[in-house]
Amino acid sequence: MIISLRYCLLKIGVLTFTFASIGEPARSHCLTNGTNGLMSLISCNIQFKKSSSETTISKKIKLETEMLTSPQSPLNTSSTLSELLPAIESLSSQEPSGTNDSVGTTLTDLTQEQISTQGIDLLPADASLIVQEPSETDGSAEPAPADSDRPETSDSPAPTAPPKSDNESLWRRSHLTGDGWRSRLRARGVTFNLEFTQFYQGLAAGSGDKDFDYGGRLDALINLDTGKLGLWQGGGFHTHLEYRFGNLSAFQDGILFPVNTGKILPLNSPDAIVASSLYFSQQIGDRASLLVGKINVVDLLAGDLFFGGWGTQRFMNIAFVVPPKGVVPPTLMGAIANIKTQPVTFTFMVFDPNDRTDDYWPDDLFSDGVNFSLGATHVGTISGRPTTYALNATYSTKERTDLRDVLLPPGLETNAARQGSYNIEFQFSHLLHQNPTNPREGWGVFLKAALADGNPNPIENYLVLGLGGKGLIGGREQDSFGLGFYYYNFSDDLKNAVNPLVDFGDEYGIEMYYSYAITPWFHLTADLQFIDPANQDSDDALVLGLRSRIRF
Repeated sequence: MIISLRYCLLKIGVLTFTFASIGEPARSHCLTNGTNGLMSLISCNIQFKKSSSETTISKKIKLETEMLTSPQSPLNTSSTLSELLPAIESLSSQEPSGTNDSVGTTLTDLTQEQISTQGIDLLPADASLIVQEPSETDGSAEPAPADSDRPETSDSPAPTAPPKSDNESLWRRSHLTGDGWRSRLRARGVTFNLEFTQFYQGLAAGSGDKDFDYGGRLDALINLDTGKLGLWQGGGFHTHLEYRFGNLSAFQDGILFPVNTGKILPLNSPDAIVASSLYFSQQIGDRASLLVGKINVVDLLAGDLFFGGWGTQRFMNIAFVVPPKGVVPPTLMGAIANIKTQPVTFTFMVFDPNDRTDDYWPDDLFSDGVNFSLGATHVGTISGRPTTYALNATYSTKERTDLRDVLLPPGLETNAARQGSYNIEFQFSHLLHQNPTNPREGWGVFLKAALADGNPNPIENYLVLGLGGKGLIGGREQDSFGLGFYYYNFSDDLKNAVNPLVDFGDEYGIEMYYSYAITPWFHLTADLQFIDPANQDSDDALVLGLRSRIRF
């Protein structure tokens, strides 16, 4: 008999992602009841065969159980993932004419070259904060005019450039539907971007069914510039609309982290349009900016060459897209302030500890606690090439179950609930090569390393590193690639608590991809992942995938 410990979902508030491969109803149940993460994955999603000893345990603590029928969940169950920050974090794009047609606003006085060439991890791992649309710095980007060292904002006039034409060759235009009308809208304060992504992915080797399935998503980003709209200078309103569909699961058997980020976000919302970002931004003087509202943290990695990208542009595994921290929800409500000094940029964040994907009004804000984050980023050079160092610390006051009691039902815990959880993360990136046609782009090395409390945060430490960027092959500057490795060391208290039922350990994996630009607006990507699952009873997994992306 296979059972899952569903009640644990109600107790663990560590990671805001609940990834249940047992189906959307289970995922909805987990989220609705405040399940916050990786721990949920283990509790809601741990399935185990009842032996006589396990039966005794379950009777003793009167576990509430439910039958699970799906053979495809991580840990042989459904899975939950962590609050992400993106890290969670998302995209900058320069148009061929030299003007930036991104639906976004740069909120720091970092130059665009610093942003797009150094793989700056925007939030909160670093202090450099950029808010832009999901249209990565893909090959459609060309160098901006020399007199424009950062993207246009409502405080800085647009660089002089030849007007775009919708009659530009289909093979050269940056968007399928043309660029001229976008330039005209942008000049009036409205930017719009629409992308359609399709996936075909499955398990080639490992435990579980060797099935390949299809899925996809649609992303729309709309930004309004208050200065160009004739209101006030430096302000902006931003939204990100997302829609995902298809039978493709984000998980494979025994693997804790989703192998397809584009099919798990936004949380709890398949076959539905969700506004994952809905916020206001304001530039304050030359060196400060403020964001307030509902913010998709993955969107904050717009200018990063390595992380971010929603699983539609760069890596697909969430460990590379937005490495889970355990203390940052995928969609937050709060405020972010960015202050540029010399030579360091600081980012301050205050936000609700719970995921707010399905919320459009700040009711019950901070009712379960408050999260604080402080980041600092130094941008410099090594051997004349762009280099970034960043340090970030995030602390949550939310009360969570002691992981040693994760299998015990309410009222039978032997340890008091824990209040307070943290993550301290260091990031480094360095360009080894700058594209000759666009020095703002290139490829290089990246690294994230972090320490966490391990209880109630289910993460103790992790390491994510690799090589990636754009223009690996001469003459193919619009192509992008990545080769990355991740290792997550989970809480010893958590392992000790659940190991009598399931052999749960650490997880590590490798992902490599190559994205081929057929045109600036149409990219095809081949992706390969090799993963040693957190469920030690599962075989090593080989996951293969294809991805297509069209920018309309």
